[in-house]
Amino acid sequence: MKIAALLLALLLITGCGASVPASVPEVPEIPEPVPEISEPEVSEEPAPTEIEYPFPESTDPESAVENYFSALYDSYTAMLPVDLSKVINPDFEMMGNVQNWNDLLAMRRSIISENGYCFVETERLPYTINYIEEKDLSDRRMDYVRLSDFGEGAKAVHFIITGEAKKAYPPIFALNSEHSMVLTEENGVYKIAYHYFPGSEGKFQNDLPVSLMEREDMEKLLAEEFSPKDEEPFPEAEFSRIYDGEKAAEYAFSFCEAPNPDFSFVGDWYGNCMNFASQCIWSGFKTETETAKNYDSMTKNWYSGKSGGTLIWASVSRFYEWTLQDYCKMQTAVFFDISKAENGDLVHIGSYACETEDKYTHALMVADAEKMLLAQNSPACFVYYSDLVNNYARFIRPVSLIE
Repeated sequence: MKIAALLLALLLITGCGASVPASVPEVPEIPEPVPEISEPEVSEEPAPTEIEYPFPESTDPESAVENYFSALYDSYTAMLPVDLSKVINPDFEMMGNVQNWNDLLAMRRSIISENGYCFVETERLPYTINYIEEKDLSDRRMDYVRLSDFGEGAKAVHFIITGEAKKAYPPIFALNSEHSMVLTEENGVYKIAYHYFPGSEGKFQNDLPVSLMEREDMEKLLAEEFSPKDEEPFPEAEFSRIYDGEKAAEYAFSFCEAPNPDFSFVGDWYGNCMNFASQCIWSGFKTETETAKNYDSMTKNWYSGKSGGTLIWASVSRFYEWTLQDYCKMQTAVFFDISKAENGDLVHIGSYACETEDKYTHALMVADAEKMLLAQNSPACFVYYSDLVNNYARFIRPVSLIE
């Protein structure tokens, strides 16, 4: 009996008796509280509005020149202005114009980039400053410069900047052309007071100052510049010889930086821009067998060769005026909508720094319409349309030519 009672008690303790439920509901686990972690406050630093000039004071003319261009390239790639006062002498109006011109360039490029209007270059490419003697200059520019006007100790230096072939650099570099600078000296520190190169007159060497612009005004100006234009459709070819813009662009790449010896070279002093552009257009019209000596694709008004050519061939204004005449044997179309530009189109530009607007003084050729890379002479280098600051432009497309 004692054994039976003990077994019964064990069954009741282990829950195996008939009165105990078959399953017991599980008690849900209560998660442990997670401590709140506050995110650190992020201080929003304002975007930079200017880059810092990174160089010490220049103790010789060469270091001043090299620091000047390096700072300008920094400004170019960052699309921000830079204060050049450590390397330029603001007592001379031209260098104040350079400062304002570069500020406008940075503003133009940043707005174009932000809005995706067209390609904007931000890559920095290698370059070399090659110093030359005054006697090696190809023109008489120094006849019009007196060092005494810049004070005691002023020095002149001359150089040519070279870089990668068929690439565009900041426009103030004016690759492959001769630069001349006058530098002032005070307490062993050199600063640039004068900077001349082919094309500098249209940028910052006019008697009129280069005026700064509010960003809002620049935004409105660019919105209008890049807006679609209500223009007539391009005409069908009227004459037998049809223009090939791709061939013209190929010629531009081949002879932009080094002149074609089969043609005369007007020279940078007078401006070789339209002479070079006419060669490109001629190449777009010529047959495979034509040469500068055998030129069926020229006319009695528009022609050139090794010994020279007409004003219509070599002058921006004369060429344009000729295309408007009834007797002109070249059919062209004029437009202002940049989105319509194609390889081989001619671009005429004028400067807002000039007193007279609608005065076009420089010719360039569209070499790569996708990036709006333009080929030019005087200076003999490539430039992006996005870098044409303080300029207005018209586009001219050759269409056909009388055989």
